[in-house]
Amino acid sequence: MSVVARMPKTAKERGRIAPKKLAHFVLRTKMDRVPLILDWYKRVLEGEAMMETPMIGFVTYDNEHHRVAVLGLPGVTDHVDMTCGLHHVAFTYTNLKDLLHTYDRLKNEHDIKPQFCINHGPTTSMYYFDPDKNQIELQVDNVPEEKFAEYFANGEFTQNPIGIKFDPEVLNARLRAGESEEVLLKRPNGVPPDLTEFPIN
Repeated sequence: MSVVARMPKTAKERGRIAPKKLAHFVLRTKMDRVPLILDWYKRVLEGEAMMETPMIGFVTYDNEHHRVAVLGLPGVTDHVDMTCGLHHVAFTYTNLKDLLHTYDRLKNEHDIKPQFCINHGPTTSMYYFDPDKNQIELQVDNVPEEKFAEYFANGEFTQNPIGIKFDPEVLNARLRAGESEEVLLKRPNGVPPDLTEFPIN
């Protein structure tokens, strides 16, 4: 069976009623770790707490009342790698400059560093673990929204749906040296990493 990547029509274009937006996600943690997890998301996302108690907190960075909620529950156990469940949640930045600014801020001010950096083709992505080892992707779209259909039709993604790893320090230096984002966001040629190189969660 040949693999084809394509941008489907939206639910609205297909005459269907779908959700207006993806509003938030909720994490459960140990009762005493709620402040720690909330603080991590406030730092990473430049968020603020809309509501915060010893048991639950809501974090937002825009007009949504909460984008991330953290709930402390009795009996919660530590994370176990490689069990079924959510793999990661992604947040998209406006441009590469903003993504790399966030990389610098997190590394220099909070000692928070990505576990894995890869140019997937459609996105340039950095993967982080929160203190409970939930995986968060910070990314930028490499292709304008109106050209996604054209991009997926050109075959690059079907030939390599994983991507090519990159060094954020090198990418940052090139951006500061004046290279255009259009050039830096184009996925370079190379061999995709083995799936065993991806961080486990």
